[in-house]
Amino acid sequence: MKWFKIDNQFLEENQTIQKVKVNGKSFCLIKTDKKLFACATKCPHAGADISQGWLENEMIVCPLHRYRYHLENGRGATGQGDYLPVYDIEKRKDGYYIKLPYSWLKKLLNI
Repeated sequence: MKWFKIDNQFLEENQTIQKVKVNGKSFCLIKTDKKLFACATKCPHAGADISQGWLENEMIVCPLHRYRYHLENGRGATGQGDYLPVYDIEKRKDGYYIKLPYSWLKKLLNI
């Protein structure tokens, strides 16, 4: 796993949900009153752009079929049987960082 800094321009925008790129990889960045979250940009159900969805009760809702996913762990709502990949975010003195899995690093670095 490796940490990459999130560009501060994304953090200053007024959008609650937005698609961002960090080190060449797209993520969905979600800001709530309590915390910053990051998840995959595609809904695992049908591949819709989850950044076009909305928040309800600490869950992100897919705009296509209204599937719902917990922001903390990515688990689908009861009965869905799927999950949305989520990524760790860490606040440091110089900004926020996102943690990429090793498998993604291999693709990014061509190793």
